[in-house]
Amino acid sequence: MPKIVLSLSPLSAEIMKFLISQTPDVPDFEVIPGHEMSEERVKKTFSAADVVLGDYTFKQKITADIVSAARNLKFIQQPSVGYQHIDVAACTARRIKVANTAGANTVSVAEHTIAWGLCLLKNMFHAHTSTKLGGWAQMSIKPAEIKGKVWGIVGFGRIGQAVAERLNPFQLSRIIYYDTHRLEPSIEQEMGVEYAEMATILSQSDIISLHAPLTDATRNMIDEDALNSMKHGAYLINVARGELVDEKALAEAIMKGKIAGSGIDVFSEEPVTMDNPLMGVESERLLFSPHVAGVTDEAAGRIINMAAANIARVLKGEKPESLVN
Repeated sequence: MPKIVLSLSPLSAEIMKFLISQTPDVPDFEVIPGHEMSEERVKKTFSAADVVLGDYTFKQKITADIVSAARNLKFIQQPSVGYQHIDVAACTARRIKVANTAGANTVSVAEHTIAWGLCLLKNMFHAHTSTKLGGWAQMSIKPAEIKGKVWGIVGFGRIGQAVAERLNPFQLSRIIYYDTHRLEPSIEQEMGVEYAEMATILSQSDIISLHAPLTDATRNMIDEDALNSMKHGAYLINVARGELVDEKALAEAIMKGKIAGSGIDVFSEEPVTMDNPLMGVESERLLFSPHVAGVTDEAAGRIINMAAANIARVLKGEKPESLVN
């Protein structure tokens, strides 16, 4: 009997089968497309699946109820870094391994972060829109240099470290970071960064970029008090998880001029709706993107190839990589 791979992602079953088959000596298997399945049908198909490819659009959630239907399932491969739509605890209870594609979009997110920092400092959106409308705001745009600024990084995993690495050539006065796990001082010195407590990050940084995971401890970590503690004229960039920031408090902070602006790639509810308080803010230093920081063509290729290779490992009876449980 061929093994069954249930694909909840929108990629065609034929493409997934081709990619998984690129690994030599994979035993016979078939891929069942499940992106358009109803929740009831997904649950029924779970009972026959050996491996599941998760949904990178997060439309198809893997709940405890769906996991309860699994009979032969040994492995769920999520083709993204985030896996908040998967009930990992329920999977662990049933001895189902879950993996993501950690590191696949590190470069993409790091580049997006720095691009936004530059756009905010240079006031690029206002420069573009005012010129396009026929104006010549040469003396009112007031761009600033990144050189000599303090950049605070919250969350110093793969992406936070990649941001720091790419910031070094810009000659900032300091690159400071906060993480629950501090690096060895020798590594900090090699990377050109300094460890700082969160209060210091907030009060001393000209730009703060968020790269922390969403946990009970980090939810709404940037709330009204945190925003009030930020340096006047500072910028906040969130390319991590929308729930790290109290969006209503951020909207008020920008409207009242407590901080200069923000770059937001992630929202508490996605797709974002006009009910989100940030959407009502009129500011050319509040930049939005639809959760695309990690969705470059290059990252997408790495993600799907990593996922396919990991599924092939499991089908061959080997240990998968990038496990989260």
